[in-house]
Amino acid sequence: MTLLEPPRPREPASAASAARFALITPRMWVIAALAGTLAIFTLVIPATDLFDVPSVPPPSGLSTEGTVLAVVDEGDRDAAVGGGRFQELAVEVDGEEVAVRHEWSPGGLGPQALAPGEDVVLGYSEVDGERMYYVADHVRRVPLLFLGLALAMVVLAVGWVQGFWSLVGMAASFLVIIRYVVPGILSGADPVAVAVSGSLVIMLVTLYLAHGVSRKTTIALGGTAASLLLTAVVSGFAIEFARLSGISGEDAVTLQILSEGSIDATGLLLAAIIIGSLGVLDDVTVAQTSSVFELRRANRRLGALELYRRAMNIGRDHIASTVNTLVLAYAGVSLPLLIVLSTQAEPLEVLVNREFLATEIVRTVVGSIGIVAAVPITTALAAVVAARTRPALPARQRVEPGLDPPGTLRDRKAPGVAGAVGGDGNGVPGAGGQRLAGDEDDRVPPAEHGPAE
Repeated sequence: MTLLEPPRPREPASAASAARFALITPRMWVIAALAGTLAIFTLVIPATDLFDVPSVPPPSGLSTEGTVLAVVDEGDRDAAVGGGRFQELAVEVDGEEVAVRHEWSPGGLGPQALAPGEDVVLGYSEVDGERMYYVADHVRRVPLLFLGLALAMVVLAVGWVQGFWSLVGMAASFLVIIRYVVPGILSGADPVAVAVSGSLVIMLVTLYLAHGVSRKTTIALGGTAASLLLTAVVSGFAIEFARLSGISGEDAVTLQILSEGSIDATGLLLAAIIIGSLGVLDDVTVAQTSSVFELRRANRRLGALELYRRAMNIGRDHIASTVNTLVLAYAGVSLPLLIVLSTQAEPLEVLVNREFLATEIVRTVVGSIGIVAAVPITTALAAVVAARTRPALPARQRVEPGLDPPGTLRDRKAPGVAGAVGGDGNGVPGAGGQRLAGDEDDRVPPAEHGPAE
């Protein structure tokens, strides 16, 4: 600006603030709300006294880590004490060398023979101020870290940006479970209320992060929430009807002993079923919602009932494969149990009465009911919304502003008009210009399609 130039008027501060505020899109608001919700459940609530988590001693006693320096001696144990093998080890713990006797049975539980350089977890107890060590397990932190990095690399290589956000969503799920669900149940709160509220937060964060902020994601969220609540109701009835106590395994028994019975065992079982069903439910609901919207985009003349009918044909195939996946997942986890049961002399009609087996059956049945119910619920929601939504044109039909798309009524409005796309002068498409998919639907005014996606 020169001296002869008049000063330029400054933009009012309020207008500038409004302009900057307008740059914040609705998607940014949703992401901010998700971040705030996640912070409340993983940072604010754990920092308050809402959950009074009792101090529970570890079931296997105190532990530390060490590195095997040398194997001083090894041999067979006396058969009078059960046989097996032993090693006298020199182990470095916190910069000091200590002597540790390691005993094991070949093929049994726990670490087998150790070699110098291996990192181990040492359990210990203090007697007269002196620590007595034993080898409790291997240190597996590095292998697990490499496996986690391998998973992340595969997801990023295949999924790119969406894969990145799915990993963020997975991390958020772990945070909610570790920082909210587990402390809430340990504090004696209702396990069902904690599991349902935690699951809703996980759904909100993971679905929007992995699939973006859109109508499709919101519909999938609604279908997942409705199916999850139905699963909770059916699970509560099934547990009561089958008279399950929730104490069917060693972990449940140990937890009841350590917590002195302050945790509702049946409620804990119900919470486990709800959280276990969540991962499969969101897969089904997202797939069904996408199917409905793709059908609508392919043929914009389909109404809600026709969309529902066609999408249910896809959903039935999805049900068959997903239910089978759930059954195989539970069978894989319970494979050692199934092998043990196969060696029992009791007939099957007696074995199913055992609570450890009845619990797994209830898990599978209730989870399958939730999956099957999620398909029609989500499909109905998606069909109603998609029928009222104006789908975006495919990329090959998009035109510059001010120009008419090929195949519209303006091109075919009267017989004999020259210039009809691929026509013969009588408004009939010829071999040189095939009619694009959806041309018939261009004759429907956009207002009849409702709001855009």
